[in-house]
Amino acid sequence: MSSGYTSSRGAVYVFALPGLVLFTIFSVLPILPEILVSFQNHDGFMSSGWVGLGNYSQVFRSEPFWIANANTLMVVLLSLFVALPISLFFAILITKHTDRMKTFFKFSTVFPAVLSVTVICQMWVAMLEPQWGLINSILNELGLDSLATDWLTNKQTVMPSVSFAFLWQYMGLNMLLFYAGIKAIPKHFYEAAQLEGLGFWRANFHITIPLLKDIIKYVIIISTMGSMAMFAHTRIMTNGGPGNTSRTVMYQMYYVSFSTSEFGVGCAIAIFFIIECLLLTVLINKTFSDEVIEY
Repeated sequence: MSSGYTSSRGAVYVFALPGLVLFTIFSVLPILPEILVSFQNHDGFMSSGWVGLGNYSQVFRSEPFWIANANTLMVVLLSLFVALPISLFFAILITKHTDRMKTFFKFSTVFPAVLSVTVICQMWVAMLEPQWGLINSILNELGLDSLATDWLTNKQTVMPSVSFAFLWQYMGLNMLLFYAGIKAIPKHFYEAAQLEGLGFWRANFHITIPLLKDIIKYVIIISTMGSMAMFAHTRIMTNGGPGNTSRTVMYQMYYVSFSTSEFGVGCAIAIFFIIECLLLTVLINKTFSDEVIEY
């Protein structure tokens, strides 16, 4: 039995080795030069000397950096506690519809995710335009003129607006992942629930959600990492404005590296960003127990 266990572990290592090598080459090794540059006074082309932890000190004393972190955390929280529950709700809901309606909903909700980010951002910029944009026009028609505002230049509304455009684009993709997980659950669980007299939503609460735990964990991880890496929507819709109010960590890294030519500081932000992502991934993995539900 011991030799069989040892051989099975050896087989795992052998099959995992190619993936580990590729991960090391394309994910780990490229980080090493960034770590070195983060300790230098670098303009992106050449180094003018080592500064030790000076770049990190400058990052931690930078108010725009902490504004960017707060904005990024807000996007992550909106993704986890608003967008993902909505995606799961619609994934469960469309299982009740006919095949034709399922196809329509799957296509219509996933379509924004495959469109160019530029197209999506320009569409929302037009919809949020204060004079003739669709959002303010609807509010004016409903007699809610007091709620109409210049969404992308108002400091109170700019970040929620950009976050909504970002989360709206990928909400359907998460819904499709949930839907695929639901379709993999054997139907006899629901048949048993029906015999017990459970309604549609109670059956999904007691059966679907527990059996989707691994899918939920996966979607939470990719959604969290995607939200952390939000950049293009901010760059296109607001360019970080007004002032610093809509910057994210990725945008701040870009701005410092390429607009002010402080490449060493930008690399320090990148290292901090990597550490944040690793900590969030560990936290998510710890939150979900390793208990396996077999069916």
